[in-house]
Amino acid sequence: MRPRPVPAGLLRLLCALALLAWTAGASATLQVAPTLVTIPAERNAQGLTLRNDGAEPMHVQVRVFAWRQADGEDILEPTEALAASPPLAEIPPRGEQLVRIVRLGPPPASTEASYRVVVDELPVHDAPGRPRSGLRFVLRYSVPVFLSPLAAAAPVLHTRIVAEDGARYVEVENSGNARAQLADMTHVAGDGIRREVAPGLAGYVLPGQRRRWRLPDAALAGSGAEIQVRIDGDPAQRALVADR
Repeated sequence: MRPRPVPAGLLRLLCALALLAWTAGASATLQVAPTLVTIPAERNAQGLTLRNDGAEPMHVQVRVFAWRQADGEDILEPTEALAASPPLAEIPPRGEQLVRIVRLGPPPASTEASYRVVVDELPVHDAPGRPRSGLRFVLRYSVPVFLSPLAAAAPVLHTRIVAEDGARYVEVENSGNARAQLADMTHVAGDGIRREVAPGLAGYVLPGQRRRWRLPDAALAGSGAEIQVRIDGDPAQRALVADR
């Protein structure tokens, strides 16, 4: 039986959310670096460092998923194109574990490929089948992984404002062959009033996909209004010009 895709609602839980588990101890202590992995076409692997900042051993599980977008939502699906080595590990107190993210086939020819690595801290048990008493937070991280293609790659963004069910949205389509990371999305009215649309990391628009964000109700259409956003870590915001 083919595994089902991970629904968008569950994906949103993967982005560094603390999950409750019935284990002993205080707050979770798992750290993951880097927070974004790119595997160049000339290499077949990159490293991910998992660190245990706690005073007790930690067990972790590492899984890899293909990542696509449909109808403006993120979807994760099982994949055999990448592997995590090792997929399970025990990290000693104040220790580290290097996990290799390995490409199992040739690099993409023309379009960047998108994946996510999900890292879970696993509950520790006093005895088989019996969890320790007490309440503890454990962490789950979702790290973007991108496979660079053999061809040159760059995003090409197209923007439009759409109205639906009484709300207005800014929709961004990426017709390029590489992802675009959007951050600090802001609506700037013609009179200069700024209203936040998506502060911080707004999200990614993958190649050939589109995403949309709801505009604040007070962000009315008008002459001179524009959407400003930081793209791919640029320090300055740039305007997204509606082209259709």
